Amino acid sequence: MMKKEIELKEIQAIAMNILGQIAKLCEELNLRYYLIYGTLLGAVRHQGYIPWDDDLDIMMPREDHDILIAYLRENIAKYHNLEVFNHENNPKYPYMITRISDQRYRLIMNNEKEYGMGVFVDIYPFDGLGQTKKEALRYARKGDLLSSLCYQATRRRFAFEATRTTLRKIVKLPIFIVAHLCGKNFFQARLQKLARVKSYDKNEYVGCIIWHESGAKTIFPRKWFEGYQMLLFGSGSFRVPIEYEAFLEQVYGDYMKLPPLKDRVGRHGYKIFER
Repeated sequence: MMKKEIELKEIQAIAMNILGQIAKLCEELNLRYYLIYGTLLGAVRHQGYIPWDDDLDIMMPREDHDILIAYLRENIAKYHNLEVFNHENNPKYPYMITRISDQRYRLIMNNEKEYGMGVFVDIYPFDGLGQTKKEALRYARKGDLLSSLCYQATRRRFAFEATRTTLRKIVKLPIFIVAHLCGKNFFQARLQKLARVKSYDKNEYVGCIIWHESGAKTIFPRKWFEGYQMLLFGSGSFRVPIEYEAFLEQVYGDYMKLPPLKDRVGRHGYKIFER
């Protein structure tokens, strides 16, 4: 019998608790982290969650990410109810980014097999992409293709989901078929070969090569992260990139403008229950 479903406000509060623990640990270990994507947008525009958002995103340079994960591997018992999810410690896990999950809850995806996760926070490890924007874009395209195929390989059934353009809709079914024939492990292994190739601290442009999307929009000058500010997010303050306004403008355009009412909905396609 399924237990009580957790409502959005409670999901947000649980994820905030996870974020607080991650941020505190990063400060203690002198590791770099920054709020990014919708979480950064929420901090700037709403001083907390985007009201309809249902997850939290942070970025860590690859070296700092690896130190954090190694520490948690040895000390996870200190962090009650938390578990680290990545492709190395859970063969069913379908992604290449890391998630820190509160295991008191059970996540049920609309179009994805269960792999034991609860309420979570996303950690995007950023690698170097290149010394020039052209080099970075060429390298990032490899990650974009492989991560798209990896994602499709984990879908239980074919669906257009967030696909908008006619061209992408035309090619999506053949991609879905090919992805399932190869399987997620095939693409995860190839994505793993792209990680750690180009040093974060020695390249002018950086990004998440193992889960790249949106082309040039998600390729960033490293100097945008050379320093940080503290911004209010809910009841706490967290690190954001020193050039957070440039980051948001590149990713979202006029980021202070609210979307139409019809688009003010969560897009991650899952429900969460008590275990």
